[in-house]
Amino acid sequence: MGENEMSVFGVPEAEEEIYRYFLRNPGTRADDLRPLPHSRPGEARARIARLQELGLLHAEDAEGRIFPVDPESAITRLVDVRLAALHRELRRVTRSRHVIDGLRAELGGARSGAGTAAPRPSGIERRVLVSMCTVGKDEAGARELGVSVRTYRRHVADLIQTLGAASRAQAALLARERGWI
Repeated sequence: MGENEMSVFGVPEAEEEIYRYFLRNPGTRADDLRPLPHSRPGEARARIARLQELGLLHAEDAEGRIFPVDPESAITRLVDVRLAALHRELRRVTRSRHVIDGLRAELGGARSGAGTAAPRPSGIERRVLVSMCTVGKDEAGARELGVSVRTYRRHVADLIQTLGAASRAQAALLARERGWI
């Protein structure tokens, strides 16, 4: 087996070893599972329960046998779980803008005028933000607002810069957090 190939999905080496064991020995009862090196009694049961929770092993049948989930289905499930976790983490990171605002507030009057919060958007900017969240294409957003596509895109670029965002999606999230939309 070598290295823990499934670690990128958050599956520890001991759990991967158990999953691979059931791939080689489908229908084995949990009680018949050979002890793993460096494992304490009862750990195998807990690891099996976690693998079942992750969707890598089917629940025990009436005879107490355990069958593995097809590797392709198992990896697809792990990718979904991992992507959801990364998405939650990314949301936490993008919402951390308040940390900067809090730290700047600690400066107090030390830097008068510097580091102040961005002003609230104008009416057209607010409408562009709403449009960014509701329409799929710049052309549709420009038409909705009654401006040229070039003007619409300029407003979008200005808003992205004002918010300190790296993308339109992040700009929309930051604007929402600030209560702009």
